[in-house]
Amino acid sequence: MELRNITTFLRVAELQNFTHAAQELGYSQSAVTVQIRQLEAELGVPLFERIGRSVSLTAPGQAFLQQAGEVMKAAERAKNIVRTAPEPEGTLRIGTMESLSASVISHLITDFHRQFPLVKAVVVTSTADGLLEMMRRNDVDFIYFVDEKQYSPDWEILLCKPEETVFVAAPQSQLASRKEPVPLRELMTYPCVLTEAGESYRIPFERLLAEHELVVTPILEIGSTEIVARMVRENLGYSVLPMYVAAEYLARGELVSFPVPEFCSNMFQQVMYHRNKWVTPQMKGFMQLIIDHVSASV
Repeated sequence: MELRNITTFLRVAELQNFTHAAQELGYSQSAVTVQIRQLEAELGVPLFERIGRSVSLTAPGQAFLQQAGEVMKAAERAKNIVRTAPEPEGTLRIGTMESLSASVISHLITDFHRQFPLVKAVVVTSTADGLLEMMRRNDVDFIYFVDEKQYSPDWEILLCKPEETVFVAAPQSQLASRKEPVPLRELMTYPCVLTEAGESYRIPFERLLAEHELVVTPILEIGSTEIVARMVRENLGYSVLPMYVAAEYLARGELVSFPVPEFCSNMFQQVMYHRNKWVTPQMKGFMQLIIDHVSASV
C-alpha cells in the first residue's frame, strides 16, 4: 500500500472533489482516479460514491479514513526519528582475510570508534571465495580482500589496487646475502614457511611451481601471516607474503626481500559491497578509512 495513494485519498475525502484534489496535489485528474482505484483494489472495497459531480465517502471509506490518518502520522514520526537520530548505532559487519585483519583492519578500529562510538564492529575472516559468498548472502556489510581482480554487475567496487607479493627471508639467511636474483629451481633447495595452501597471495607461487613442474615442501604451513613472518625472522626459512604484511618488517630491517626472476603476481586489494546494499554512514566511514590507508601506503 503506497503512502502516495493514502495521501491522495485523504485529500479527496477532505475536499470531496477529485478535480480540486488533483490541483492541490499537482496531479492530473486521471492520475488521482488511478491512485484511488489502486487503493480500492488493494482494500477490496469502494471508498467513494461518485454520483454526478458529488463525491462522498462510503461506509468502508469512513472506516478507513481514521486509519489512513494514523498511517500518515506514523510515517511522519518514523521520518522524524531517522532525521533526528543523534549518532549512528548498531553493528557493522566487516568481511576480510586474516592477514588484512591483523595488518590493516586492527589498526583502523580505534579511528573508526572515534567517529562512530555507538557502533559495534564485527570482523569475520575467510578466504576470498568465502568472503564473496558471504557478501552474496548478506552475511557481511562489505568485504575487503586480496585476490585476482574480481567483477560482477551485482557488486559496487570501491577499491581495486594492485598488491605486490614479495619473497622474504631473515637478514642473516643465505638468501639475504645473495647479490643476484634467486632462480626458482634453486629456491626449492631452501627451507620455507608458508601460509595455508589456497591462500590468494600464495596462488601465483603455486601456479609458477606447477608451470615448472616443481613441488615445494614447507617446514610449516599455518593460516596466520603474523606467525609466518615471525618464523621467517627467526631464520627458519623464506616465505612469500603480500607487501602489506611484510612492509613493517622490511622497514625495520627484520626481514629482507629478494627477487625471483620467474615470479610475477597479479593480486589486487579490493573493497566491495552488494549493489542492493543500503550504505549506512558507518559502513561508508570504515570503507573510506581503508581507502585512505591504502592510498597513504602508496
